[in-house]
Amino acid sequence: MKKGGLGGAKTQKAGADFETSTAEDLLEKLLLKGYEITCEHRLSGAKSTLHGVSLKSNKNLKIEIYYQDGIYKLFFEPRGIDWRKYYSGRLKPDSAIYSEATNTLTIIEKKQQEGAGSVAEKLQTCDYKMQYYSRLVKGLGIKVELVWQLGKYFIDQEANLKSVFEYMASKGSRYYFLTIPVEELNI
Repeated sequence: MKKGGLGGAKTQKAGADFETSTAEDLLEKLLLKGYEITCEHRLSGAKSTLHGVSLKSNKNLKIEIYYQDGIYKLFFEPRGIDWRKYYSGRLKPDSAIYSEATNTLTIIEKKQQEGAGSVAEKLQTCDYKMQYYSRLVKGLGIKVELVWQLGKYFIDQEANLKSVFEYMASKGSRYYFLTIPVEELNI
């Protein structure tokens, strides 16, 4: 963050805009692939924040998409998973997709920034994030995958971040620039 706190606010705004637009993009791609929305999940009232979406394909395949806190109320709690038994702090994924057909929970972390800063360092947390979610679903037979969706800054910095991307790959983390191809998701 820059002196006076100006840098953090700009980065946070860029990140929030990126998260919103990429969530809409993924949902649109799924609808084009033959999925239909069967339910929207809002935790407190019809006009509250969207925490999840249920979808069904034309082949009757069901997936759930969770946003931020929604994963706890809509996925973990109904399965009897209390994160407090394992961790002192709670991670909130930007998005997560659970596929009933593949029994896979795909965590999607989205990062965007306008210039040099600490956001790139967060990519190196991939192994902790995998361990965190894998531990929570241990015993349920659910596979966890971690996918990063990276903004334009990361395209421009790809060569400079080569070792970070290699590290992510070595930990089983995939990454895509700007958009995630639906065909690459284990749904």
